[in-house]
Amino acid sequence: MIDPEKLKVAKEWVEKLANGINPLTNGPVKDDDVVNNVHISRCLFYVAEMMGSIQENGLRNSRRRAFSMTAAEAEQIPVNGPLGISMVVKAINDRLPEDMRTLTIAQVLKWLRSEEYMQEVVLDEKHKSNYPTAKGNVLGITLEITQNADGFEYKRVYYNETAQRFIYSNIENIAAFK
Repeated sequence: MIDPEKLKVAKEWVEKLANGINPLTNGPVKDDDVVNNVHISRCLFYVAEMMGSIQENGLRNSRRRAFSMTAAEAEQIPVNGPLGISMVVKAINDRLPEDMRTLTIAQVLKWLRSEEYMQEVVLDEKHKSNYPTAKGNVLGITLEITQNADGFEYKRVYYNETAQRFIYSNIENIAAFK
């Protein structure tokens, strides 16, 4: 559970460090201190920003009850032509009451990987993606090369109506999967 007071203090300290201030003395850090490195400083500003986001959103989410949906409820969700995973998960989350935590894309993908419908693929040293396996292709999960408005090609995973129904009918397994 997130302690709001500790989070507030931690964010203040990270912000001070990012600005070159020692949070213990409120004096400037030495010029050769590692926090004065521009990369470290930028990272600290980013961490402070994320902590602020957690203050605003994370605490609200921590007060919500756990995600819960029955397969019968999920099967009432209409399926539409091929969709990306974000739209499949959005269709689920749009049916939830305000006081319930949402299902995440990561939860669904993790479960699909565990069932061998998807596999994690390393694209390069900084990027990974999830692509369908042969089993996923049979289910209706496809990988297509698409172009954006600038003509840049990229790979996109689509879930046809059968794959969407499969996810909806397994919603309880997905929610319980850790």
